[in-house]
Amino acid sequence: MNKSIQRAHWALAIISFFWGTSWFVAKLGLESFEPLYMCAIRQLVAGILVLSYILLKKKPLFSDRRELWTHLILGALVFLGGNGLTTWGIKYIPSGLGALLGCLFPFFLVILNALIYKTSINLKTMLGLLLGFGGVALIFLSMQQNFEAEALITGVLLVLAGVLCWTFGSLISSKQVLKAHLIAGVGWQMLFGGILLFAFSIIAGEERAFASVSWAGWLELAYLILIGSIMCFLCFMYVLRHLPPDISGIYAYINPIIALILGILFLEEPFFWNIVWGTLLTLLGVYIVKRFTTISKTDELE
Repeated sequence: MNKSIQRAHWALAIISFFWGTSWFVAKLGLESFEPLYMCAIRQLVAGILVLSYILLKKKPLFSDRRELWTHLILGALVFLGGNGLTTWGIKYIPSGLGALLGCLFPFFLVILNALIYKTSINLKTMLGLLLGFGGVALIFLSMQQNFEAEALITGVLLVLAGVLCWTFGSLISSKQVLKAHLIAGVGWQMLFGGILLFAFSIIAGEERAFASVSWAGWLELAYLILIGSIMCFLCFMYVLRHLPPDISGIYAYINPIIALILGILFLEEPFFWNIVWGTLLTLLGVYIVKRFTTISKTDELE
């Protein structure tokens, strides 16, 4: 095994674990920050750091203005919609459930491809979709006794809307040929997403006071910026370059398990056996959909 493949496996292990912890840390961060405001700082700072790195390496930030418009759209979908709405959603629901809903991304990708580009859905993929949504439904119905119905529905719908935005961003990205450095593109998307998140945080009337934020809150935010955004995205891109899609997608099965365990152990999120069965059903559905559906590497990136 050459060194690039070895590094790629280490990078896969990093994103499998640390992207799972990001849901848990984001939930902790909501004790100090409002959701959109926290995401705004996270993505804006991450974007500035990534683009600064590109400048230091003396590589082009973009090839033309058209690319910047594309990154603006992707930033709105992936970071304003995807990151912003999912973080807002876990304000109302357990972080583990949010992570489990997040791994439904391949399901939305298959459905949107079928609706927009008229691709066919085979019977095995349909079975995977039914199993995945059935697993989530089982957990959702079981949690009704632990949460107010209105809060639970609000949180689930926000996270699902975020996953849908993320999927739209992936579809657009898969159809675009962008000439600039790949990491620079992610930096622009984070930067634009952070600016838009600030704007929507103001519109939503979120409190944006620095003085009331604890040291723990700042440490949690720093973790999300450096680990959740920068390190994991860079590792993810390295994984996609050096490992086949069926292996690079393993993180999708591990992230929700990490988030569920951390939430139960440290956030006193509810545990009951239907969570286990629902999670297994959902992950089985994800496996079947990813196994029997052709998804391009570009689709996987966002």
